[in-house]
Amino acid sequence: MEMMDKDYERKCYELAYLIFPDVDETVDDLEIKYPERNDLKADAKVVRIGPSPTGLMHTGTLFQAMINKKLASQSDGVFYVRIEDTDQKREVEGAVEEIIDGLKHFELMPDEGVVGKDKEIGYYGPYTQSKRRDIYRVCAKHLIEIGRAYPCFCTQEM
Repeated sequence: MEMMDKDYERKCYELAYLIFPDVDETVDDLEIKYPERNDLKADAKVVRIGPSPTGLMHTGTLFQAMINKKLASQSDGVFYVRIEDTDQKREVEGAVEEIIDGLKHFELMPDEGVVGKDKEIGYYGPYTQSKRRDIYRVCAKHLIEIGRAYPCFCTQEM
């Protein structure tokens, strides 16, 4: 890929700071905060399920949890749950608890991640999608700075 010319590079940098003036953290800071998992064997698998709390436990989520828990266990890896709660218009009260209770019932509790309502364990959280906003803002700003992303001005109707 060709190098960006200096004017384009400057404009990307300015745009990133215009959109995210309050984001001081960098991708390097995130890499320090969330280092590689050096405590795992080389072939260990880190796997997750990401259910949306829009209803009861789905059989597809249960099947995925069974496969992923087994894969993590067999490889001395990590199985975690990250709740994908960004569709808050359709979120159902008590759905997170129902999902976790379903995992408990089938003995599929995660090694880390969401383990109850407003309860998370592990060093790589937050494990609730809506609480990861600051992480995503750092990364979005970085991508704009390096000319790999740009703002979209589409409306919901478009």
